[in-house]
Amino acid sequence: MTKLHLQVTGFQELHSEFISKQSNIGTYSINGLNIIALSNVYHPEPQSSTLFFLKAILKKYQHLNNKKGRLLELGCGTGLIGLCCSEYVEELYLSDIDENAVFCTQINAFLNYMQPNIYHSNLFESLPDILFDVIIFNLPLLDKKIETLAEVATNDLDGQIFINFIKQVPKYLTPKGEVFFSYSNLGNLELLKIIPECFIVEKIANDEDKKTGIARYVFHLKMK
Repeated sequence: MTKLHLQVTGFQELHSEFISKQSNIGTYSINGLNIIALSNVYHPEPQSSTLFFLKAILKKYQHLNNKKGRLLELGCGTGLIGLCCSEYVEELYLSDIDENAVFCTQINAFLNYMQPNIYHSNLFESLPDILFDVIIFNLPLLDKKIETLAEVATNDLDGQIFINFIKQVPKYLTPKGEVFFSYSNLGNLELLKIIPECFIVEKIANDEDKKTGIARYVFHLKMK
């Protein structure tokens, strides 16, 4: 499959500009939360996948009558998405493979007077042996080799992170558990076919940049 980013005019310039922005510290006020993004931790800019993903989840939960039990956010970065979802759950768990992101999440939880459970973990590897009612993952969307620290949050070469995630996730869900994850045509869309058959699959958000042809999606999975 031809990689879309190789076809996008000026992609290298766009990507270099993005990486440059991530190298600085940023401060944001989002949904009533004060957020610090440390250098090389994915910044929740207005057009970021963070806010696109968050908006889709909040829209799904805005009329929720009863709180969910345990919510786990993988690849939490600044922690923004999970922290914004805290009002809908009894227990909040946040994790990231990057120690710098874990530290950033700890700072943001403290700044916003929250006490989630925060872990340094490669997917489910170092998490407690419990089941979750909701698991969310704003996946790295770009099928490209990681070459800089900032790309840890954005690149998933050959979709290996997605493959490992989607194969493992059913084992960590309660019987009525659900999953939210992001995806893009910057990755391999064929990999969506490996979503386990135990899930009902719903695409709850999508957008496309007409100029570049880059599309983003948010999927909601629910155990059958």
